[in-house]
Formats: sequence, C-alpha cells, structure tokens
Amino acid sequence: MKFFSLIALVLAFISCTNDIDLGQPDYESKIVVDGYIENGQYAHIYLTMSSPFLTHYDSASIAATFLNYAKITLSSSKGQEEVLTIFKGDASFPPFVYRSISIKGEVGVRYDIKVETGGKTATATTTIPQPPVVSDAGYRVMSDSTGIPAYTVLSSDRQPIYLFPRVRSALANENYHPSQYGCVKIDPGEGLVLHKLYRVREIRVYLFDSNNSYYNSSYPEYEYALNDTISLIPGAVDSISYRVIKSFFEDVEALEDPFSFNGSSMETNIEGGIGRWTGIGISRPITIVSRPAEF
Repeated sequence: MKFFSLIALVLAFISCTNDIDLGQPDYESKIVVDGYIENGQYAHIYLTMSSPFLTHYDSASIAATFLNYAKITLSSSKGQEEVLTIFKGDASFPPFVYRSISIKGEVGVRYDIKVETGGKTATATTTIPQPPVVSDAGYRVMSDSTGIPAYTVLSSDRQPIYLFPRVRSALANENYHPSQYGCVKIDPGEGLVLHKLYRVREIRVYLFDSNNSYYNSSYPEYEYALNDTISLIPGAVDSISYRVIKSFFEDVEALEDPFSFNGSSMETNIEGGIGRWTGIGISRPITIVSRPAEF
C-alpha cells in the first residue's frame, strides 16, 4: 500500500505544478561509427550523425543523419592504406556502406580508421584475434518441437577468448545477426566450453510488423524450431571490442525490460565520435540442423 500511496502523492504533486519546458541546451552532433573487419573479408563501415534526445523522428529526420559524403582512410600495421569506397544497398540500414576493395582482414594485424567529414574527425583502432576453435554443434532440445542451438569452443591456455557469434535462421529468412546476449568471455584453461545461441527478441531483427515473422511474439522465448536450419559464423573479438559490444547489449536488454535500469553509459572505442570499430576473427560457417547435441 505504501507503494501506491507514493504514486498518488507524486501524481498529486505533478497536478499542482506548471507545464514543464523540456528544452535542451545546444547540441553538437557526433560521428557515429558502426564498422567491422574480418579475416579474409573486406572492411564494412556504416556512418551516421548523432541526434539530440528530444529530436522528433520521421523519415526526413532519420535520412538527414545518413553520412554519404565522408572520407574514411583505412590503414594497417602491415603498412597498407586505402580510402574506402561507398556503396548503396537496399538490404542495410543506413542504406550506405563504406567498404575496402583491396585490403582484407588478417589475424593478428591492427587496423586503424580515420573518418573526416564536415570539419570533424573521428579515429579508431582494432585488432583481429585468433578465430575460435569449434568442436561440436547441435540443438539442446527443449520440447518435442523446439530447441536452442549450441556449440562447444576450446578455450585458450594463455588468454581469454571473447566470443562474438552471429546466426541466421532459414525459416525466418533473416540476415546474420548476433544472438540474444551478443558476446561472452571464456577464461583460459576452461577446456571445452558450451555456448548456447539464444534467439533474439523479434523486434531486434524485424523493425516492422514483427508479429508476421516466423518467430512471432507467441513463440517460446529464446527457442528455435527443431525443423529450422541455423547458420552460425563463430567469431571472436579483442578485449576492447568485447567491452564496447557488451555495454551495447546490456543497454538493449535494459530497454526491453520495463523493470530494469542501466546505470552505466555505453562504451565506445571511437576517438572524436561514438560507436564501434571491431576486428572479428571468424571460423568457417557451421550449419546446425535438428540433430541433438552430443554434449
């Protein structure tokens, strides 16, 4: 009863106050970087400009944040350097991606970027760690029709492994995306470690009309259909990228839970901007079908 009395008191206080002006001080937009480079693959970078918290969002205001006129210079610890080329595509958001056309990622190499636009400059650095060693993959059966894909990874004897897997469901006809909790740390000397690939909440993957997706809101949380085929790209990131990605997923989880609050700010490895520039060591893709996992 004390809780409801407190609510009533707060509402009564609000009813006696004047209208509140939610104006905000002058805001300076920052360069927002969402970029990655994998071993054997070209670099991909998406750019936008940040907006004030109280911005009214519509198609015009969102389109105004797209950065399709920046210069991005990619360089490596091997002495390579390249100005990235911009491409337009309908399958990505924002619909412009900057890509390298000569530099491909290599394990153990450091990659630096420099973003220049409108008198602003943002820089970042990342490395590509060793890809994870996967020993087995299959379904952990949850019911007669559902399960959770999982795989085992061999830990390192000397240093942590920061797993960053990405998955794709054939039944949902979706693009590759991280699993529910994004990334996880495996400490040295743990041997074979089981990692489950929990299905993400629908709204993360389907921005519009998520209820019409195969895995709609009535489907068991975190689970996949046993007759689904899951494509997995096992990946690992360095410790800095792990902290950045982990902070992002903690913030997303807090937003999805009305009873949760994230008191920590999101981390970034972008100097002069915000976002992430991530090197990913990837293993060969794995197909997970409805074979019960042998672990």
